[in-house]
Amino acid sequence: MRSMPWNKDLWQQLKDAVSPMPPFVRQRALKAIIEASETLARERGSKVVQEGDLVKAAKTKTPVLTRRRMIGALAEMGIRVDVVEKETER
Repeated sequence: MRSMPWNKDLWQQLKDAVSPMPPFVRQRALKAIIEASETLARERGSKVVQEGDLVKAAKTKTPVLTRRRMIGALAEMGIRVDVVEKETER
């Protein structure tokens, strides 16, 4: 699924966040988040996906019915969903 490098810890946090989700939800959400995260990283000129890319992707590309659950799961894994959001608003 991945087409570029990710921050190693961030990749593990994403996998841990989605692991409890039902397989059909997990697969669809992962695909959308990975593709969007990598696109955002490339747009920034980065060769590695970072936390901000993941959070933006999760908030915009996760299916609406599972978005809140995904954001909560990422936060539980230590991803700074609120801090990243404030940084991107500047």
